[in-house]
Amino acid sequence: MDNLLNVRTFLAAARLGSFAAAARSFAISPSVVSKRIAQLEHEFRVPLFHRSTRDLRLTEDGARLLPRCMKLVAEYDELRNVGDLDEISGLLRVDAPGSVTAMILGPIFCDFLVRNPAVDLDLRLTDRLDNPLVRNCDLTIGTRPSVHGEVRDYPLMPYPCAAYASPAYVQREGRPAHPRELARHACLVSLLHGKTWHFYGGDECDFALTVKPRLAVNDTIVLREAVRRGLGIAVLPTFLVEEDVASGRLEAVLPGFRPPPMWIKAQVSTEKAAKPSVIALLDFLRSELASES
Repeated sequence: MDNLLNVRTFLAAARLGSFAAAARSFAISPSVVSKRIAQLEHEFRVPLFHRSTRDLRLTEDGARLLPRCMKLVAEYDELRNVGDLDEISGLLRVDAPGSVTAMILGPIFCDFLVRNPAVDLDLRLTDRLDNPLVRNCDLTIGTRPSVHGEVRDYPLMPYPCAAYASPAYVQREGRPAHPRELARHACLVSLLHGKTWHFYGGDECDFALTVKPRLAVNDTIVLREAVRRGLGIAVLPTFLVEEDVASGRLEAVLPGFRPPPMWIKAQVSTEKAAKPSVIALLDFLRSELASES
């Protein structure tokens, strides 16, 4: 257990940037922190920090060991909380896209915490979602299918999208009647759809077009603002622009053509799928989002 305490001290020092700050977080003296780090360095047989009077920086070995130590502590904490397998408690780590969370998921996560006071949530917002195994997550939320054999998809709700522009842009540049006409328009690109856009409708089951983006951005809120300002046409989720369309700030172009249907989905690794708090969160998300769709 002393070694685990030393690892926790190492993580605190790395996170807070100083032995003094780590000492305050544990209510101990900086000398005790220094002693614990020295013991860990002796155990690992490598230096973990570059120390100076001005700052504290991880060594190359320290940076390499940091994520492994984080995983070690997380797994131990998870084991410690498993006393009752039916108890919904402990820490949940979730990665989710910023715009979807801000518009839809944020209140649901808050309601889940209200109903489950023994659960703590570490919610990280990012539109660049990776394999949850790599990011040490219990659950990630996104729209792309998993390509990892040890990760399972759990569909939550439909994610319809369409092409939108501002009235000023349409008045200035004209309205495309077919996706092929987008080649002469300013196109604004998100990480989700990339530079190759697919549309269903008309005589074609799937029309694909590679666009040259005037703007490429991995945040749909920024993308929506660019469309509002008349910079071009973008494919956006319909939930994000409902108020803009109702107020006339934005309008759908190519109404006879739609991108392929997508789903907001949760992704969970097989090793986390039996965790009671993960099961509870999945059930809660599915229940709440079913009423949204």
